[in-house]
Amino acid sequence: MKKHVLSLFIAVWLCTLTMTSCSAAEISAASSGTGLDSAKLTSESQPAAPFLDVPVDAWYAEAIAYCRQKGIMSGTTSTTFVPEATLTRAMLAAVLHRMSDTPTVSDPPAFTDAVAGSWYSDAVSWAAKTGVVSGYGGGTFGVNDPTTREQAVTILWRYAGNPESTGTAGVSDAASISTWAQAAVRWAEVNGILDGMLENNRFDPKANMKRGEVASMLYHYLSNNASSQPEPAASGRTLVAYFSATNTTRPLAEYVADILRADLYEIVPEDPYTDADLAYYTNGRADREQNDPAARPAISGSLENMADYDVIFLGYPIWHGQAPRIISTFLESYDLTGKTIVPFCTSHSSGIGSSDSNLHALASGANWLAGRRFASGTTRSTMEDWINSLDLPEQLTAVDAVTSAAGKAAFNFETKSVTLNSGYEMPINGLGTYSLHGETCVDSVKSALASGVRLIDTASAYGNEEEVGQAVREAMEELGLQREDIFVITKIYPGSEMANPEQSIQACLDRLDLGYVDMMLLHHPDRNDVKAYQAMEKFVEDGKIRSLGLSNWYVKELEEFLPQVSITPALVQNEIHPYYQENDVIPYIQDLGIVVQGWYPLGGRGHTGELLGDEVISGIAKAHGVSSAQVILRWNLQKSVVVIPGSSNPDHIKENTELYDFALTDKEMAKINALDRNEKHDWY
Repeated sequence: MKKHVLSLFIAVWLCTLTMTSCSAAEISAASSGTGLDSAKLTSESQPAAPFLDVPVDAWYAEAIAYCRQKGIMSGTTSTTFVPEATLTRAMLAAVLHRMSDTPTVSDPPAFTDAVAGSWYSDAVSWAAKTGVVSGYGGGTFGVNDPTTREQAVTILWRYAGNPESTGTAGVSDAASISTWAQAAVRWAEVNGILDGMLENNRFDPKANMKRGEVASMLYHYLSNNASSQPEPAASGRTLVAYFSATNTTRPLAEYVADILRADLYEIVPEDPYTDADLAYYTNGRADREQNDPAARPAISGSLENMADYDVIFLGYPIWHGQAPRIISTFLESYDLTGKTIVPFCTSHSSGIGSSDSNLHALASGANWLAGRRFASGTTRSTMEDWINSLDLPEQLTAVDAVTSAAGKAAFNFETKSVTLNSGYEMPINGLGTYSLHGETCVDSVKSALASGVRLIDTASAYGNEEEVGQAVREAMEELGLQREDIFVITKIYPGSEMANPEQSIQACLDRLDLGYVDMMLLHHPDRNDVKAYQAMEKFVEDGKIRSLGLSNWYVKELEEFLPQVSITPALVQNEIHPYYQENDVIPYIQDLGIVVQGWYPLGGRGHTGELLGDEVISGIAKAHGVSSAQVILRWNLQKSVVVIPGSSNPDHIKENTELYDFALTDKEMAKINALDRNEKHDWY
C-alpha cells in the first residue's frame, strides 16, 4: 500500500459520489496510483471556474473549491457540483474495493438487487465476501440505499485507525447516534471534522450524507492532524483459499481475510456435494473419495493471478481425519513454489493431525507452516490471536485499520438480527419462557415460532427446558423450519450446577434435545463461575454450544471475570426497562463488543400494569397507533438492546413481534429515558 493511500481513497471515493461516470481525467488520476501524492496538495494548482450550483457564500463553498483544486473531488459536469447528491451503499463498496487495490473477484454478486457486470459488481461481491459491507439478508444488498452521516464518519474514523476518543459527543442529539458510531462522531467533533455540518449543534446521524458535506468533512480532515494515521497493512500478497461444504469453514476464512486484508477465494466443486454425498459411512461420494488417494474432484473455475500471492491460508473441514480430496486438486492446479502455505481446518472433534503434513508433498516447493484446527463457531478474536502468533512477514500481521470492526455490534432492522462477536447471527426480539410450564409452555413457544419469533430464551432454573425442546422440534416439523432457523438460549444456575458444570451443561443439552444449543449463559455470578464458563468453552470446541454469555453481570463483575476466560461473552442479559435503564452499564458492555439483552423489558411481575399505564409511554403509543408494550420494546431496540418479553397469550406474543413499522423520534426516546428511577424489580 503506497504512502498517503488515504488520498487515493478520497479521490476515488469522491469520484464515485457523482451520479454519472467519472471523467477521463478523473479516471486517469485515480488509476495512475499516484493519487494526491502527485498533486502534492500545494497552492500551485491551477484555479478553476466556480460551479454554478455552489454559491460563493455557501458554508461548504471553500471546502468544495479546495477539494476541486487539489484534485480530490470534481463536479458531475464542468459547471455543476450537485452538493445535495448522496452516497449509496454500492458507491461505498466500490470505494473500499478500490482502496484495497481492487482485488480480483471470481463470482458475480449473490444479491437480487445487484446486477452482474455493473460498475459496482466486483465491489459488492468483494465487500460481501470479506464482510466489509454485508447484505441485508433476504438476498438483497441495498445497492442504491444512501449512506448516513454516522456511517460516513465512522468509515473515515476506521480508516484513521480507530483513534481513541473518550467522553460523549457534544452535539445536542448525541442520544440518537448509534452506539457503534459514538466514538467516531466524538473523534470527528474533537478534530473539527464536523465544522460547518452542525446546524443548531445537531449532527442528524441518520440523515443521508451529501456531497457538499463530504467535501467539508474531508477538507477539515486533511487540514488538521486527524489525517495523521498509521499506514494500513499491505494488501494483494495474501490469499485465503477455502473449501466449505457445510459453511462451517467459511466464517473462519472470512475472519482471516478480514484481519489480514487478504483476497478471499472459495474452492467450489464443479459437482456440488449433496447431503447424501456427505453422509458418513454410507459408501457415499465423500466416503469413496476419501478412501481413494488418487481422487481429484474437479473445481469450478480457477484463480488466474496465483503468481501475485506470497502467502496462502488454506482452510478446509476434516473428513475422516483428512482434508477433502478437492484440496489436493487445488494444490496440484498451481505452481506454489516459494509460497508460504498456512493450513487451518474445522472439526467438531478431530485435530488437524496428518491432514496437514499429508498435503505437503502436493506442494513440495512451498514453505508449509504448522496448521491448526478450530471448532465451529470460533470467534474472530481467537483467529486474530492465532494469526498474530504465526511467523509471517511483519506487514501481514497488522490488523487492517480500515475494515476491522468498530467492536460494537449493530442491529439490522431489515433482517431483525444482530451478528454476535462469535460470528453467529441472533434475532433481536424473542420470547422469554420464565414461568411457562407444561402444555402452556409448549403452546406458547409454538405460537411464537408461528408468529415469526426465532429467539427462545429458557434456563435450567426455569424447569421447562424439556417443554421448550419439544415445542421447537414440533414447530420444525409443522412449520417446515430448520434447526438453524431457531436461536435457543439456556442457562446454568449458581450452586451445585456451577460446581459440577460438565454434568449440568450436558443435562441442559439432554433436556432440550436439539443437537446443540445456540447460546448458554451463566445465570448469576458464583464462586465457581470461572470454572463453569471454562467448561462451557470446551463444549464450544466440541460444537455442542455455539456462543457463550452471562446473565446479571455488571461493570465490576465483568472487570474481574473477563481476564480469566478465553472466549469473550457474546451477550450479557440483565434486567432493563424504562424504570431501570442501566444507562451506565449498557454502553460499557457494548463497547466491549458484547450484545446486551434485557429481561423484564415490560417491568416484570407485579409491575407491568404500572409501566404500560405510564402517561408518557401511553401518550407516545397513542401518537403512533401502537400499544404501550410495543413502544417499550421499540425503545429497547433503538438502544441496541435485544428484547425477550414473556407471554402465554398468542395475541400478545404476536403483538410483541410487530416492532418494525414505526420508529420513535429523538424527542420520544428522550422522554422515555427521563423515566429512569433506578428501580430494580427483582433481586439479582
